[in-house]
Amino acid sequence: SNGGQYLPDGDEEYQVPLFLGRRFAENGDMTRIFNSGGSGYTLNKAALKTLVVDAMPSCMPHLHTFSEDVQVARCLRKMGVPAYDTKDEAGAERYMPFQPGHHLTYRPPAKKSEDWYALDCIDCKWGFDHCSDHSVAFHYIKSPLMDRMFGLLYGYCDAKR
Repeated sequence: SNGGQYLPDGDEEYQVPLFLGRRFAENGDMTRIFNSGGSGYTLNKAALKTLVVDAMPSCMPHLHTFSEDVQVARCLRKMGVPAYDTKDEAGAERYMPFQPGHHLTYRPPAKKSEDWYALDCIDCKWGFDHCSDHSVAFHYIKSPLMDRMFGLLYGYCDAKR
């Protein structure tokens, strides 16, 4: 998978906690950055241990919310673990909160405040420049599209069909 190549192999004596994914600034606030849960986020062992052992017992343990991604980021941030930027060298995203077609055609409105995606995005590119050639995950992908994407990406089917 494309995601595994960004993680340490686990043989090191000390692991820096890594919290990887698609970063958003909650309501445009750059002090409240979180990784979107839509396409998923990646925690290495050190980050998972920090979250479960160190943060969870005291970080809003009784809060009930739909926004687990925002809360995980908040708890990790309190422990000094930021949401790392996972864009590629060209500034394209690796974790996508929507289907590829959405990212290809989406354009932000003139007033960013009118659209949560435009408001929360951090230095996003649009159109063909948005998605990395080494994307890790897309959200809202049903089986037929997943099969087609896999076939196209790994040379198992003709792109013209």
